[in-house]
Amino acid sequence: RWLAATHYHTFATRRLFPFLKNTRCASYNISIKHPKSYVAISNVPLLEENMDKNDMQWTRFKPTPLIPAYFIAAVVAHLAVIVENRSTKLWCRTDIIPHVQFAYIVATNIGNFLDKFLYIKESSERNHIVIQKLLGEEDIKLGFILYGEEDIIYNEKIDSEIRKIEITRVIAYKVVYEWFYNAMSPYKWEPWLIKGLAMFFGIY
Repeated sequence: RWLAATHYHTFATRRLFPFLKNTRCASYNISIKHPKSYVAISNVPLLEENMDKNDMQWTRFKPTPLIPAYFIAAVVAHLAVIVENRSTKLWCRTDIIPHVQFAYIVATNIGNFLDKFLYIKESSERNHIVIQKLLGEEDIKLGFILYGEEDIIYNEKIDSEIRKIEITRVIAYKVVYEWFYNAMSPYKWEPWLIKGLAMFFGIY
């Protein structure tokens, strides 16, 4: 089994869109062709799925809001989903589902807190995607957050309560970072400032 995921910084947008003339805000229609045994995930909710004549699946998503091209993200992988809240989904390998239930609860509660107390307008859908090996820390786009398995797995048989605090801080930092990153253009804000604000609210 394999996994494919977008992983690029603002300045590297043209690696994904080499013929794009303007990287400023636009609305995008995202469609991904992939084997039917895999799932495709992107920034926005699913629109439809259908099969082509070669038994490959097309996954089409709803049009994005007006966003810069560097906000676009996608994953194609063999993953299961945990969804108890329509705006929060957690994707992971089937065999680790029991060990990411705590992480899902934390992600949902933090999202609800931001909406209720900080009056932050959330994206229509926030996908938390857990992969085996994460190459970088700031793999965060609009409604799209990547984690390494080792960062958020909790095994109640062998892990202490301190582990829960560590997981909560990782998730809080990334969820808050996701909002600041998307609300404030990286072209105008220094990266250290966005990271600092995310770290502050993550600990808070």
